[in-house]
Amino acid sequence: MNTKLFIIITVDTESSDSPQAIRRTDLLKPMFYGQFEGSYYGFPRIIEICERFTCKATFFVSVFEFRKYDGDGLREVCREIKQKGHDVQLHTHPIWTYEKRHMYDNSLEEQVRIIQEGKELLERWTGDSPIAHRAGVYGADENTLRALKQNDIPIDSSNFYGHETCKLAVTKNRVVERQEIVEVPVTFFKRRKETGLGPAKLKLVENFIKTDVDWASLDELLWFAEQAKLHNLKVMTLFLHSYSFIKFDSNFTHFEPDYEDAEKFEKFLAVVTKDPEIEIVTMKQFYELYRSDPEYFTRASDYVPVKAEPVTISEAARKGLNRFKARAQKVGING
Repeated sequence: MNTKLFIIITVDTESSDSPQAIRRTDLLKPMFYGQFEGSYYGFPRIIEICERFTCKATFFVSVFEFRKYDGDGLREVCREIKQKGHDVQLHTHPIWTYEKRHMYDNSLEEQVRIIQEGKELLERWTGDSPIAHRAGVYGADENTLRALKQNDIPIDSSNFYGHETCKLAVTKNRVVERQEIVEVPVTFFKRRKETGLGPAKLKLVENFIKTDVDWASLDELLWFAEQAKLHNLKVMTLFLHSYSFIKFDSNFTHFEPDYEDAEKFEKFLAVVTKDPEIEIVTMKQFYELYRSDPEYFTRASDYVPVKAEPVTISEAARKGLNRFKARAQKVGING
């Protein structure tokens, strides 16, 4: 296999399980399709941009939301994605099934049933059996892998190292095998604010940033791809949601296009699709590559790039003073 960085475009295709949205039955059009004045900014726009650059994406569809939408709304979403030649895979938000938010809140037996039901829904809607799974809010644990094994789904992509709701965390950025399941992690880097003079640096804040068009800038995403090539990372997951190109308020009453994120995605693809050291693949394509040479991926590094953002000493002092005042006010001290 030629040395390459493989990028998997993954799209969590869903509305929301927030308290404000959970009982809403009118979010299919705005958050899946993103329809505004005859144009689409949801999953159809993602597909349109991908096709412009001759690449395919993997859509992890939140299948259990079918319970709150009338008719065959989610079946039609899956059908349209498949008709366009893209990848439909399983996304589990168990709150729609067992009223528990995370997969890890459920027993092994419950997780087996959740995944079985989701698999059967996708088989009925698409005619294909899913080969990959992602837990909603990254909420997987070791039982999730066991449940996938029992349901003959060979890939999981729930591992987001450092995220509070991920109880898996078996890797950082490297593909690994665990419980006979191939774990393709949600890739991330660290964004660090630091200050100091010369080589002496003081770390102020360090955040874990997934490679997501909503979380990272265009420069950061392209920087991550270059860092991955330099440090022997073999897979990058470019993360999106079906609503990544849509802005909405916390009450889900106002929606409008997010032109900036759509443009960011286009510009990212414009660069990486011209790079001979990068290939964009779906989860299905990745699995074929993995089966032909698993060590190519499992012997890669587990490197986590760090993006340092310098902060001046005066700025750091000012922010520190503001934090002190905020804490003082909380405990009733006159700041």
